[in-house]
Amino acid sequence: LSGDTVNKKRAQNSPSLIEVVKQVAEQQHSQASEIEKSKIVLSQLQVQNKRSDAILKRLHCQLNKLQSNRRQWHWNIQQMEKKAAELRKSFLLSMCQDSPRPSTSVWERKKTYIVCPPCLP
Repeated sequence: LSGDTVNKKRAQNSPSLIEVVKQVAEQQHSQASEIEKSKIVLSQLQVQNKRSDAILKRLHCQLNKLQSNRRQWHWNIQQMEKKAAELRKSFLLSMCQDSPRPSTSVWERKKTYIVCPPCLP
């Protein structure tokens, strides 16, 4: 009789097979729900990553264009400086040729001096 009583108490304390199956089904459903949520989050992250990549690409293009413009401006400034030096030299030579005596004019530009060369008779 004591063995029968122990088995009955065990049966009362332990869940039935149907309850265990229900718990497993609920866990599977919960896990499936979590997997779906994870898939949605992953998809959203991938979309955001593509957007970020597109923004980064546009920024790189803008930077390259600005650098190109800067190089062009620098080159233009150098050309204008060369032209200005040629014009100064031409002006000084014309001043020397127009004057009866050698000119002693001194032109200053960026702490450098350009002296009119002695004029030839």
